[in-house]
Amino acid sequence: NEKAEVLYAEQEPTAASLFGGRTTMAAWRSKPSWYAVSRLDQTISPDLERFLAARMKATTVELEAGHLSLVSHPQEIADLILAAAGRGK
Repeated sequence: NEKAEVLYAEQEPTAASLFGGRTTMAAWRSKPSWYAVSRLDQTISPDLERFLAARMKATTVELEAGHLSLVSHPQEIADLILAAAGRGK
């Protein structure tokens, strides 16, 4: 798959500090949040995604998508971003 090859070639390694760093203040505690749940995700459990979205009281959409919903459902993700920016549907 050509898309998979491009994504693999362009992806940067995850910074190790991501796993050991501490967050002092989670923005979702005081700011509106939006979340796209990927129902077919095999990397992060959709039930965990729903739990996280509910915990942050996020405006949520559910997509029939795997982990890379930004690639497979670009219009739905764009609509979610526009809604978050106050310019969406």
